[in-house]
Amino acid sequence: MKTKTFVKMKRAVGGFTAAAMVICTSLSYGGVYAEDEPSVDDIENQIQQIEQENDQRRDEIDQLGDEISSNQAALENVAELLDNQKQLVDYYNNLVYYKELDIEDTQAKIAELDKSIEEVKGQIAEAEKQVDELEAQNADNLEKFAEIVRAMYMHSDSDLFGILAGSDNFYEMSVGTEVLNNITEKNIEFMDRLTDDIKRLEDYKKELETQRQKLSDTQADYIAQEEKLTSEKDELVGLQNDSQSAVDSYQNDYNNYQSAISELEQQQSDLHYMINVSEEEIAALEEEVRQMILAAQKPPESELQDGMEWMWPLSTDYHMITCNFGYDPDMDRYHRGTDIGDGGIYGANIYSTKGGTVIIANSSYGWNGGYGMYVVVDHGGGYTSLYAHMSAVYVSEGQEVAQGDVLGAVGDTGWATGPHLHFEIRINGDATDALGYVNVP
Repeated sequence: MKTKTFVKMKRAVGGFTAAAMVICTSLSYGGVYAEDEPSVDDIENQIQQIEQENDQRRDEIDQLGDEISSNQAALENVAELLDNQKQLVDYYNNLVYYKELDIEDTQAKIAELDKSIEEVKGQIAEAEKQVDELEAQNADNLEKFAEIVRAMYMHSDSDLFGILAGSDNFYEMSVGTEVLNNITEKNIEFMDRLTDDIKRLEDYKKELETQRQKLSDTQADYIAQEEKLTSEKDELVGLQNDSQSAVDSYQNDYNNYQSAISELEQQQSDLHYMINVSEEEIAALEEEVRQMILAAQKPPESELQDGMEWMWPLSTDYHMITCNFGYDPDMDRYHRGTDIGDGGIYGANIYSTKGGTVIIANSSYGWNGGYGMYVVVDHGGGYTSLYAHMSAVYVSEGQEVAQGDVLGAVGDTGWATGPHLHFEIRINGDATDALGYVNVP
């Protein structure tokens, strides 16, 4: 709650207006001084200046608090986005990992097929070599057989008869004939075997070619699968990189918000420190004022006028307490008096709570330490009473007043947001709760 703008209302009453809305203020009075020393008003104005500076600091602290809250909300939002994006990166990492395993498996199969294809190619080459060798043998045998047939053809039967005629006997003739027949039959058998071997090898080679083609087709399928997997992996890597870029961006935002919050909190801490130092300065100044007031009062051992009877300082028609004595958590300050406000209170008479001597009667419209126009009455026995924010002052310093005499009129001068009476009772300069002495009508 900003201390300069906070308005505290106790209860609503008939005819109650904004004039009865008052701000709780932490005040101390003064006015009696030696000619060569600063007046109580001077010191009170100095205190007021410090309090105003502290109010500004509190406003800044509140604004910093709003900024911290805003940054904290943004930080939490970024933290959630960052966490989600990190999970997405992990998800893509896993997909890429398993895709790489699939690619490695496919590449292993392709390599294995390469090996199998090379083995089949080797077998084909070996079969072709054997075919070539057999075909060479067959060709050689055919050449030899062709020469025999050609010789037989060229010499016709006479040659055969010549062979027979050249035999010395039937045995030689039979042997010669047998030799010719054997040569012919063996040659044909050999050629048949060669032809069978060649056919078998040709069939085997075809089988190998078919096998090689199947292996090549399978390899081509795996190569296509590898290309597809690689393309999918590249796409995943792209998404992975995009997600990582988002993570880096969110991390940078997160760090910036953290730094901003730390800086704002440090500014708050510095302002709190300045307020604490200023409060100590105010306490020292207030003690100085208290001593000056004490010096102007009757000695504590003097007799308290009118015994222990204290009078309500206003007409009994005005009795709404708008700010109590003591620490006000809403204002974050110590309020040394009791504020009384009510509808139509402006201009109402203010009565001396007890007989005594007027030691301060300030009728100027200045801040006067925040009191505006105010009066202080010394009642003897160390007791004084103060009446602040008057619209008019009817007494003068040094004047003797009786209990119930009119001191002035209610107003809103000084530090006040609406017409009210700020009423204090002090003992030896120390503020005390006025409601411990007067009864609320």
